[in-house]
Order: sequence, then C-alpha cells, then structure tokens
Amino acid sequence: MLVGPSIWHLAAILTICYAWGNVQDIVHRKSKKTPPTPKNGRAVQVKMGFYLESLGNFRETQMSFDVDLYLYMSWQDPSLNHSGPGYVMVNDDRVRSELWLPDLYFANARSAHFHHVTVPNFNLFIAPDGTIAYSSRVTLNVACNLDLINYPMDRQNCYIRALSYAYIAKMVNITWFQKNPLLYNPEIGLPEFGITAIEPGYCNGTYRYAIMENSQKIDQFSCLTANILLARSIGYNIVQSYIPTGLIVIISWVSFWIDRRAVPARVTLSFTTLVSLTTLGHLKTILWPISL
Repeated sequence: MLVGPSIWHLAAILTICYAWGNVQDIVHRKSKKTPPTPKNGRAVQVKMGFYLESLGNFRETQMSFDVDLYLYMSWQDPSLNHSGPGYVMVNDDRVRSELWLPDLYFANARSAHFHHVTVPNFNLFIAPDGTIAYSSRVTLNVACNLDLINYPMDRQNCYIRALSYAYIAKMVNITWFQKNPLLYNPEIGLPEFGITAIEPGYCNGTYRYAIMENSQKIDQFSCLTANILLARSIGYNIVQSYIPTGLIVIISWVSFWIDRRAVPARVTLSFTTLVSLTTLGHLKTILWPISL
C-alpha cells in the first residue's frame, strides 16, 4: 500500500531537484548583470506588452490619473540556454536579482511601485534556447496634460511612455508585441470618461545622456507609448452640473412675479440663488461621482 505513494513522492522530489538544478546552473553561468550578446552582434530585441487591470482617478486640477497594469517582456539571452525539457520557472526574488533585466522606466509617471503582497508579484520563464518571458505587476500615477478647451464635450489622449533608462537603441531595442500588445479589463468603468481605444505607438528620439559639466553624449533611444483615447461622458455633466444649475436659475425667475415693492423678498431670493450656486460648485468636489 505504501509503494505507490512513495514512488509518486520520489518522482516529485526528483522533478523539483532537477528544475532547481537547472536554475542554479543558469545563475552560475549568468552571474553578472550585463546585457546579453546576440549572435548577430546587434541590439538586444526586447518585446513588450501591457494588460491594464484598472484605470481611473482622473484629476483635472493635478493633470494625472492612476493605472494598475501587468507588464510583459520577452527577450533572448543565449547564455541562459539549458537542456531542460521545457520552460524553467523562476519566482524567487533572490534568483531574479542575479539576472539581467531590461532597465525600463515610465518617463511620464510621477510615482510607481511594484507589488509585494503576499510575495513579489512577478514570474520569469526561461526557454531551452534562452528566450525569457517576464511579467510583473505595476501601479503608476501618470501625468496627463488634459486639453479642456472643448469641455464638457472634449476628447483626451493620455499615454504611458516607457523606454530604457541607460541603454541606447544600438544596445537595447524595445518594441511592442506584434499581436495584441495592449489589452485591458473590459470591466473598467469611468464615471466621467468612456474608453474609445487603446493603441500602441512609438516615441523614438534623440536624447542626451552621460551629462557632465563640460560634456555630454547624444544618441537614439527606443521609446514606446500606450495611447489611451478617452471621450467625456456628457451624461455625467448633465446630472452633476447642468440640471441643478438650470433648476436654480428657473427658481430665480420667481422674482419677476413678486411685487416690485416687496424689496426684502426679491433681495432674499436673489441672494439665496447665489448661495445655492456657490454651494453646488463646492459639493461637486466632495460628492461621489455617478456612472451613466
């Protein structure tokens, strides 16, 4: 009766040891955090994609919004090839710290952080040929310059810009996945905006780096943008602004039917109308928004 379970337990232990042996072998062979060297001598090709999990908290006064996303990257490192039958999974943060990762940063993010509850939110898979699939969860507060000239019938283009911090395009070239680079949660609902499209784009350009007092370098950097196209929901503003303001104005017309000799009544009604409009403007900043 004990033979069956013992065999299964032994097989599981051997599988774990074999996988861990592959991981240790990979780490020993790749102990320095240096970019991989492709066989063709060209730049490291890093493919990237996003999945937007949540989006919101648009603030006109601060010109910013919050986004919670999953970051996906893939590149090939020939020094990490192995003889395993399939992908080797790495979810130990100590092992990850020994490997080279693309030094991406979000150029227009005011603040950003990775998630560590209950463990660091990432996974890394290494294929036998050294191709790496890496994903991590990131939360950003992103700056977005809102153009309010057509408010409340305006359309906005907020974008997330990502590029390498140190490596020029000749060393690390970043591009989008060819298929479905940008996906988002269909349950995302914004009270003020509707998402019309989320499109990938490029912002490759010439930037200065290695800046010193009397010298600097200039070169090409590869840059990606995730463009979030938004259209303002007119129903939100009708309920929050136009209907209450219109009712207050209509009530103020009652003063035309009040006897012109009743000065206190006419003055009180006008004063009450001004106070109501002022209070309405203040309540808009503290009341919960509604979805239409």
